[in-house]
Amino acid sequence: MRFRISTRGWIVVALLLLAGALIMPSEAVRLSGQTRAPLELPLLVLLLLAARGRWFAAARWATTALFAGLVLLKAADLGAFAAFGRSFNPAVDLPLVAAGWNLLSGTIGTVAAFAAVAGIVLLWVGLAGLLFHALGAFARLGLPHRRRLRQAGIGLAALLLVVLTAGAALQTPVPVQATTGPFLLDHARAMVRSLEDRTRFAAIIADDPIATLGPAPLFEALRGKDVVVVFVESYGRSVLEDPRYSEATTARLTGLEDNLAARGFVMASGWLASPTVGGQSWLAHGALLSGLPTTDGQRYAMMIDSPRPTLNRLFAQAGWRTLAVMPGITMAWPEAAYFGYREVYAARDLGYRGLPFGWVTMPDQYTLSAFESRRGARPREPVMAEIALLSSHAPWTPIADILPWETIGDGSGFTAEQRRGDTPERVWRDPETVRTAYAASIDYTLATLGGFIERHGGNTVFVILGDHQPAAIVTGPGASRDVPVHIVADDPAVIKRIRSWNWTPGLRPAGNAPVWPMEGFRERFVRSFGSPG
Repeated sequence: MRFRISTRGWIVVALLLLAGALIMPSEAVRLSGQTRAPLELPLLVLLLLAARGRWFAAARWATTALFAGLVLLKAADLGAFAAFGRSFNPAVDLPLVAAGWNLLSGTIGTVAAFAAVAGIVLLWVGLAGLLFHALGAFARLGLPHRRRLRQAGIGLAALLLVVLTAGAALQTPVPVQATTGPFLLDHARAMVRSLEDRTRFAAIIADDPIATLGPAPLFEALRGKDVVVVFVESYGRSVLEDPRYSEATTARLTGLEDNLAARGFVMASGWLASPTVGGQSWLAHGALLSGLPTTDGQRYAMMIDSPRPTLNRLFAQAGWRTLAVMPGITMAWPEAAYFGYREVYAARDLGYRGLPFGWVTMPDQYTLSAFESRRGARPREPVMAEIALLSSHAPWTPIADILPWETIGDGSGFTAEQRRGDTPERVWRDPETVRTAYAASIDYTLATLGGFIERHGGNTVFVILGDHQPAAIVTGPGASRDVPVHIVADDPAVIKRIRSWNWTPGLRPAGNAPVWPMEGFRERFVRSFGSPG
């Protein structure tokens, strides 16, 4: 028996699809919030009822395009809010599509990622096609039904307008809202602001605060020492202060403090406000090293094209051998030329022969061991290195066991037996399991860093910081963008140099310690270590 839907049934389908697109939230925090009646729905119905012939065809196509565009943009907003705590901006965020694909395919595999993306695209196209077909029922309505539906639409639109006007006059919330216009207008304004920001950011680039230092030699107070800047993935303030993570993290940092102090190391810690949250680590790298507020992809691209010297390049000019150790770089990286590295060690250059850990190409312990072998034994020219540690990158599982440092070699010892934690597919079924995996990954990286500094930290100044807070699934809504930053050295004179910074002694920054924008670090560091006196 063949199932058929009546004309009125198709109209109901069209109304449900349109209503769903109009009331669909664009922020995850609103998924369980109050749903308000969309004012646009009766207006769309009246438009479809009034149009005939070619005008109806145009209205049908326009309504379908509006539906498809709204669903796509709101879905992009949901993803952007979940990952980065902000809405999606097509003017600056389109390059993130490639980065998202790399993360997804590296986490669940290329085939599974392709199937997931194809399924989502087919669902989106299918819903748009279903709506287009259902809208055709408006043209098949008889005159009596068309008249009654038009009268109902006019009455409903008038009622919603009265309620909305009364609510605005009384300044009270009402269960009615115009959804589409303000939503699209907000995104249009964001794109316009992005275009206007180019002029503002160009002025910021031109105004370099260290340009007044003149031709005096840089980093004279660090002469003969290696300087290593270590970015710890997703190492944010929440892991030190959120009760769900703070006890374990505090215990780990306290243990590291004691071990390092017993070996003659001195430490101080503070907070930096990252330009990003949840992802886009390169924005944080750019901000710290260039001294520019690289808050989005457009600003980052302008930084790359600018003459602004990075911290790396300044060290190179002062006679340091500059290295980049980037295990997450698996493709061409042309922007490396801007930063001023003499040597770049991407994933394929680090010689790892062990088992990959999902999207994370190699465990942090191997990354640090590979850096040490490439840094070389003394005597030699001093090294300034930037290292990105990835083991605490989402999906935060699996994590490697910490092996004896002398056994690391080419990493072939990292096998299936050295993997801790479940598969990402299982971990991400439950938010609590995700949070547990995140905390374990941070603990692993901190323990690995502590072991490395104890073993290889002589005559080296370490700047260790988080690149950004993790996603809201870990921190909860409303978390700050602050990340911890530590300076560790075996020379007390280094910490004396930053006494005016008012950082906290040790590895646990006080809650009331100053918070600087990440881009402010470059100037303070250059000025504090510029002269020998």
